[in-house]
Amino acid sequence: MAQPADLTASTTASPIRVAHLLEQCWHRVPGGTAVAAVGLARALHARPDIQVTGLTARHRTGPPDHLDAGVPTVSSRLPRAVLYELWHRLHRPVVDRLTGYPDLVHATGGAVPATDLPLVATIHDLAWRHHPEVATLRGHRMFEAWLSDARRADRVVCPSEATRSDLLEAGFADHQVVVIPLGADPVAAAPDLAAELRARHGLDGPVVLWVGTVEPRKNLPVLARAVASLDLDGLTLVVVGPTGWREDLSAAVAPLGDGVVVTGPVDEPTKHAWFDAADVFCFPSLLEGFGLPVLEAMGHGTPVVTSAGTATEEVVGDAGLTVDPADVDGLAEALRRLLGDSDLAERLGAAGRLRASTMTWAATAEATVSLYREVLDP
Repeated sequence: MAQPADLTASTTASPIRVAHLLEQCWHRVPGGTAVAAVGLARALHARPDIQVTGLTARHRTGPPDHLDAGVPTVSSRLPRAVLYELWHRLHRPVVDRLTGYPDLVHATGGAVPATDLPLVATIHDLAWRHHPEVATLRGHRMFEAWLSDARRADRVVCPSEATRSDLLEAGFADHQVVVIPLGADPVAAAPDLAAELRARHGLDGPVVLWVGTVEPRKNLPVLARAVASLDLDGLTLVVVGPTGWREDLSAAVAPLGDGVVVTGPVDEPTKHAWFDAADVFCFPSLLEGFGLPVLEAMGHGTPVVTSAGTATEEVVGDAGLTVDPADVDGLAEALRRLLGDSDLAERLGAAGRLRASTMTWAATAEATVSLYREVLDP
């Protein structure tokens, strides 16, 4: 990471003007890719050496409040489906004029805008190739088009070594693919709201928390079986987040009987209060590009159990417990250890908070700006 003196020196030159794709914020289930695009845009916008212009398709309304990047934004006259198809098939319409002829275009996820300018593309994961059953045929075609179009980028950013490995296997050049981890800014604890959530849902015993978009690769059925097998008095699994696709949530959590609370989507303050209310955060996903909920939990000092051999193991490092996500008994044992050993839980919670303090959006932006400079002045 560059030292503060480097940033000070860089501000004497004109800011780098970046067109930053923000269309993901209008997807039916925006998910982590939209959160990542917005988090990076806000952090870049806060810097004196970067000028960000958001780029979207045509919309009648703005994005959800928590996905408002707060940057000047321009919109195409075309709706998303048409725009994405034209970008992929015809390399038109070129966005350079629309965005004021910036220095660089950053395709932050979902599609790659047509441009004749230097181009950076972000690919978070190749989940549809590992688990084709979780994508529709239309979705699979869209993802493959996105991957194909990203090949013309000067650099491809990914958030983890796991995704980098997949991209190299998919034929991207070694020098082209750069790992820049995502970030999560600290959120102040809200003990009163956390206590209110527990009281509202009658949670007198230990709480295992899961946060995300409900879909098959998140592995909720295995988590539910692991929690049910513990047979601890008052133990409850809390599932927070919207339903994505192809997951029967009722069937997934059926082994828990009454020992589950499903909140559906919640606002950001409530989501963060759930991290404070939980005793353990468990995220046994089969595949992630990064795993933002793991980093968010660490920022709250909530001890984490997550998947070994995946990107989330990179995120948690040695500040949590990792288990084969297919191993119900192993997952249950990791949860039992944290729920039964307050010293271990406290130690891992503190280690997680410390690790998370270094993985902020400002740090992501700093690495991203260094990459922009490399692309513009090779």
